[in-house]
Amino acid sequence: MIDCADIAAKTADSHGDPRLDERYVRCLPADGAGTLLLVGVVHDHPASVFRAVDLVRASDPETLAVELPPLATGLFRLYARDEFTPPRLGGEMSAAIQAGGDARTVGIDAPNRRYLRRLVERLLNDAVSTDVVTRAARDALYGYAHAFACRLGSLVGSVTPLRPQVYDHLSYGTTSLDAPATQAADERSHLSQRQVFLDAVETPPAVRLIDAVRDATMAERLSELRTDGDLVAIVGMEHLDPLEAALSDSE
Repeated sequence: MIDCADIAAKTADSHGDPRLDERYVRCLPADGAGTLLLVGVVHDHPASVFRAVDLVRASDPETLAVELPPLATGLFRLYARDEFTPPRLGGEMSAAIQAGGDARTVGIDAPNRRYLRRLVERLLNDAVSTDVVTRAARDALYGYAHAFACRLGSLVGSVTPLRPQVYDHLSYGTTSLDAPATQAADERSHLSQRQVFLDAVETPPAVRLIDAVRDATMAERLSELRTDGDLVAIVGMEHLDPLEAALSDSE
């Protein structure tokens, strides 16, 4: 069972490892449902890989939710069977799956039928321009193409020694060989620079709509999964606050 008090103590400043920063973790207890631990990550960043692995191991959840389309999860399960720890491919997602052991792994991100239903409803009900509709449709098509590529990659990997890499690995100014403080500082710097950029530009309407529908879709799926027991979710840092707000309002 996930104990939010234990998680809070583990991620407090006094714990000693700056990669376990409490600002990047949300623990949501719920009466009559499982406890949900949201772990925010910077995709492929070594500090985030460590945080995902450490908190999944400490929580030993019944279910592990990952910010991946359902069609793509098979490939990352394949990556997780690597002989190396963490796995060489798949970043924090495959590393968390590996750390989760026998936990059920569920992909909660778009595209999926739930997302498409919500997206179509928003496009029909909101007063959106043709450009917004076009960009949303293009994004969904690209998402499905990539998800199907991942699915094909998992099928190839299941019958051959090949491990297809169908995504672009992100590199940063630090690696897993650096000291924890160095990794944590680089992660904070990346997040700070990203926030400065977001504050300086106006997010296009299509992007705002797509992000809102993604967050709503993931929150709905997480609410369902909580009824089965304790749950850890590994999500991008930009989804952390919206998901916490949506799931807290639903309690």
